[in-house]
Amino acid sequence: MVFLFHYLSVLNIFDGFVTYYGLENRFITEMNPLMNSLYEANPWLFIFTKIAFSACLYLFIIFKMVPSSRLTKGLTVFASSFYTLIFFLHCYWLFELI
Repeated sequence: MVFLFHYLSVLNIFDGFVTYYGLENRFITEMNPLMNSLYEANPWLFIFTKIAFSACLYLFIIFKMVPSSRLTKGLTVFASSFYTLIFFLHCYWLFELI
């Protein structure tokens, strides 16, 4: 579980910068309404929020409070898998357009 929290945290930061690059250059659009609102309000707020989400995951690791219930494991595996797909889609779209 700790590995997946590390993985999600790092992936979130990388995806944040890839998405930021794509949004700034108008290669992609943000489909998440919350993140789109943050980006439209201020692109740096978008980046800060992504970093803050990752920091929250690291707080679980630092304080050795990573949940280990079956539900949490299932959700974390699902989130990791789904987010990996989203990240690769973002990368594919960007490299296809460049």
